[in-house]
Formats: sequence, structure tokens, C-alpha cells
Amino acid sequence: MNDMRWRWGPGAMALACALLLLAMPAKADDTDNGATVPAYDRPAFGFGTSALPLGGFAIEQGLPDWSLAKQDGVRSSEFFTDSLLRIGAGHGVELQVGSTPFNWLMQSAGGVAQRVTGRGDTTLSVKVAPPSGNPVWSWAVLGTVEFPDGENGLRLPQRAYTLGTTVAQQLNERVTLGYFAQWQRLGNHGNYQLAGNYSYALSKAWGVYGEMVGLHQSGRSGALVGAGFTYLPNARLQWDISFDRGFVGTAPAWMAGFGVAFYFGR
Repeated sequence: MNDMRWRWGPGAMALACALLLLAMPAKADDTDNGATVPAYDRPAFGFGTSALPLGGFAIEQGLPDWSLAKQDGVRSSEFFTDSLLRIGAGHGVELQVGSTPFNWLMQSAGGVAQRVTGRGDTTLSVKVAPPSGNPVWSWAVLGTVEFPDGENGLRLPQRAYTLGTTVAQQLNERVTLGYFAQWQRLGNHGNYQLAGNYSYALSKAWGVYGEMVGLHQSGRSGALVGAGFTYLPNARLQWDISFDRGFVGTAPAWMAGFGVAFYFGR
């Protein structure tokens, strides 16, 4: 569960193309000691192409995130506090633990509404970010297991296994292109995601990005377009705000997020 997108249905079909701008620098100078702090995994689809160093850890928290979906006559609106703990294991390896400590889900159909609140599923992940000999390209792989231990009505029907990869292409000091692909196995079904974004650093602290996403889940496909802002007052703190709009197929009608990320380490 890298972020809110895994909550409403990890899966995807095709598509990935750039738009607008992103300023979540892959690396930022730590003003305390001149060290380099890896990228945060919030916001947007995908994740950073660097792993935390040995002994470093980060907390990324939605405050909250939100999604709205309309499918087969059912309207679902959900607020959730997406939480992720990242721990550096050294040599380009990172361990992650995630969950949604609080969820508020409202579903309505035919004039009847039902509300569910509680904790979401727990996820355990391993990220591997090999060193790159080319300064233009970097990449990482993330494997995740999601355990159906959340509240009834909020958890998956069974354990899910997800494998994702993300690639970054640094065109210059300000512009980065990102490419993301993900596959998930849930029972006998395979779900897919493909996404692409165009990133631009407005300054050392501010940035904005745009993304396009293709989804394929349970035989249905859809697509979203989105954008967002990041603000890093320093390398150890990031604020973010983002939104996505479904425009084709069975993608969620709207997704939005407001969150914060903290880095602790050398």
C-alpha cells in the first residue's frame, strides 16, 4: 500500500504519459550536515527511485486522503489516513510497513446508504533501488504483501501480492520524467497499473507535477489524469497536495490527497 491508490483498487491496464510539472526532487540537500536525503514516496502514483540509507527512517502520512467512485449504481466516498513507515536496511534496500489507521467509507445505492469506519489492511514491503552508473537514469522495484486484517467492509477478501517498478529520467536540474508499472495478484485475478508523469522543480522548495494513469482490474479498464504540489521547507520535511480525475472507463471519479512526510537519519 504505497499510497492511497492501493486502497481503492491496485490494478491497471495501459497508459503513461507526461503532463504538467513535479517538484519532488529525487534528492535534496540536508542543510544540517550536507548529506543527501532520498526522495519521499508521496504523492502521486509510483514511488521514489532511491532507498533510505542504513539506520534512516521516514514517516509518510495522509491528513487525510480521499476518493470518490461510481460503479454499477453504487456511489462510494472514502476518507482515509494513509500511513507508511520506511526503514533503511542499507545497500539500496528498504523495508516498509503501511496501513490506514482510520477509514470512513460511505456507500449509497438506490436511496440506501451504509457507513463503515475502522482500520484498513496492513502491508509489508521491500524496496530495492540498485545504484545507477548513468546520472540520467535511476530505478527501483517494490514488492508488497497486503494482509486482509482490516475492519469488515474495508479489507480485501484475501491476501494480495503486488510487484511494482518505477524509473526516473532526469532531463536537467529541474525536469524529470517518471515511468511506473505495477502488477497485483488477488486470488485468481491479475490487476495492472501504468503511469507516467512530468516533473518540474519551481525552486529548491516548491514543485508541481502532472500525471496520467491507466488501470485494469477485474476485466475493466479506466484512466485518470492528475496533478499536485510539493513544498519542502527543508530536506527532512515535505508537505504535499494532489488530485486525480477519472475520465475514461471505470476509474475512480475523483481522488485527492493532503499529506506530510518526515525523514529521520543522518
